[in-house]
Amino acid sequence: MEQLYALGVSCIEFIQNWFSEYDGYFETINNLSNPQYAHEILFPLMSIVDSVFAAQLLLCISFGSWLNAVMKWWLLEDRPYWWVRTTNFYTEAQRPRLMQTHQTCETGPGSPSGHSATIATLMLLVIMWLQHVMNDRKYYVSWWRYVVYPLTGAAILSVMFARMFVATHFPHQVVLGAFIGSFLAPALCIYVSDPYIWQYGFYTNYKVSKAIAWHVFSAVVMIAIGVLTYYSLKLCGLDPMWTVKLAFRWCEYPENIHVSTTPMFALVQSTASLCGWALCVTPAIAKYRHYTKNRSLLISSFCTIAIVYFIKQLQSNISKESAFHFYIANFVITAVTPALFLRLVPVVAMWPFSGKEKAE
Repeated sequence: MEQLYALGVSCIEFIQNWFSEYDGYFETINNLSNPQYAHEILFPLMSIVDSVFAAQLLLCISFGSWLNAVMKWWLLEDRPYWWVRTTNFYTEAQRPRLMQTHQTCETGPGSPSGHSATIATLMLLVIMWLQHVMNDRKYYVSWWRYVVYPLTGAAILSVMFARMFVATHFPHQVVLGAFIGSFLAPALCIYVSDPYIWQYGFYTNYKVSKAIAWHVFSAVVMIAIGVLTYYSLKLCGLDPMWTVKLAFRWCEYPENIHVSTTPMFALVQSTASLCGWALCVTPAIAKYRHYTKNRSLLISSFCTIAIVYFIKQLQSNISKESAFHFYIANFVITAVTPALFLRLVPVVAMWPFSGKEKAE
């Protein structure tokens, strides 16, 4: 691994030197591909347009975040910005000095890259959604692939370069993340995300209540795997939070360290989202798809923005004095969120048309 890391550091040095004038661009790319951004902003916005696509997005991002957090603990790989300071691979005279930005100081282990996995998942979801919309509306064009596919490749490559530019990941870590993200989107959407599959496929002989129970059980199993991984590391004499200490030691600007970059926070957020998804996502959400006419987009937008603001205020006021209470409060808030955007907002947005539907 030392030689692989050293080769990765050489690549990062080249990228930082060659693209030194594009730091603003890479900062924007890092922000847009942040899994936190997908959870807090992108999912609510997409729920306004299409509830089923939003449910697919939430499932893929949440499961991907959970898998990413668990794999980070399984692999326990370093990040470039602290590895070059701690390794004995270099002499002091030869030791590289990587540039740090305010986005560099992430606290979890380095592999795989969550940002690369997120952008790969999002782009493939968009492609599948566009195909669905055009097939549903019988709007067939062939040229769109020549536009969307190159944009997808460019977006994934941009994120991979951005993560290396800020020295948070080695090249093999971003490649692994992109590969995982590319696999997750089609794999998860084929199984559970589309109500049509629920109605005519897997759930033909199952009641919705049994499906919900199965999904909740799966979410609980994921929580158990996370807990088991954490305590297995402790039983083996390893500190699951050792990377946090390295981040505080080698980060030039410790104020840039955020709790949201820890594997523990990612596990809490992802498993809470999966629990909320399991409880509220049923074939009923198909009533608020992209072709739904009897709804008010204005009401839906207003309610969504208000809920996003309210949730952000709640989360910002959670006390951090007790780690247990902090994570429990975040778990509860995150678990309730899917029901608000996928069930409550559609009901409110369709309320003005409820009398019209009955008359028809």
